[in-house]
Amino acid sequence: MEKRVLVLDIAASKTGALSVLQDFYGYVCDRAGTDGNGSDVRWNFVTGAQGILEERPDKNVDIIVRSDVKASSARRLRFELIDGGAWINKISPDIVFSLENMIPRGIRQDIKQVLYIHQPVGFQHFKKFSLFRREEKEQALYQRFYHPLIISSAKRADRCVVQTEWMRKALIHDIGGAGDKVFKVPPSIPDLTEYVKPGAFEKKRFFYPASDLPYKNHAVIEEARRILEADGYDPEVIYTKDRLLPREEVFEEYAGSTLLFPSYLETYGMPLGEARQFGNPILAADTDFAREVLKDYDNAHFFDAFDPKALADLMKDVMEGRIGPKEPSPGKSVEDPYGELVDIILG
Repeated sequence: MEKRVLVLDIAASKTGALSVLQDFYGYVCDRAGTDGNGSDVRWNFVTGAQGILEERPDKNVDIIVRSDVKASSARRLRFELIDGGAWINKISPDIVFSLENMIPRGIRQDIKQVLYIHQPVGFQHFKKFSLFRREEKEQALYQRFYHPLIISSAKRADRCVVQTEWMRKALIHDIGGAGDKVFKVPPSIPDLTEYVKPGAFEKKRFFYPASDLPYKNHAVIEEARRILEADGYDPEVIYTKDRLLPREEVFEEYAGSTLLFPSYLETYGMPLGEARQFGNPILAADTDFAREVLKDYDNAHFFDAFDPKALADLMKDVMEGRIGPKEPSPGKSVEDPYGELVDIILG
């Protein structure tokens, strides 16, 4: 007997969300043909545009494109709240797996629902974003409007998946318990030991790979630089917010720089998991996610995300040699995160 899984990710079109979708799709195509109990599994991936996923007709997958839903935020919201459930019911899968933080309302109760939550804005308490500031409007909408919808979806779901323990605890709190249905599956961190270069570290060089979203908090670095320059220091800070670096160059920066990570809002914070493999200093905002990812990394140094003087003091310690490289100590990664995810979906 064949089991049918409908995977929803109409929203994904760029950056991390698209990478997760493409990686999961590749895993399913190559390794997820049965449910472990002898039943064949057919996977239907629903995306928002042609070409997001490469057609694999020889595999156990089909691709459905809903560009009409992707066309606008209003249409996406209508799909989530009004007509998406009826459309799914017509397809009649055994399981719906949503990678986009919400599951459409109105899905039949006999269809199992699994929800992957990777939007942390509403779970954090560092900052209340303003609807009246252009650079914060998107985050404010997630915090005030979409977060209650995410929680509503999580309450309806049979199982929920998050990437970190802090998110697991926050979700359990917000849905009022039911911790046995919330699972943590950390992302897979690539082994970067081949890029480790002893002697490459430069005390004056600092690196921050992040987009220009407000919570990435570049401003605290700039304020710290002004403090340091006033004291006669000349730190070199490399950003990726204006120029996207190839992955190879990012790894080279990890080998030769101190990682700065003042972001106060992340589900996981991939640069932390990657950079800790190099043994160089990491200066990170003191957050639950950073503490979790950098656990047992003894060259991690934390500062108040909104205190540029505290960051400047740590940067000064690096430049003066009081904080420096240590022996690389690669962090442990989940060996097969997508396999674990498939087990949760099908189990």
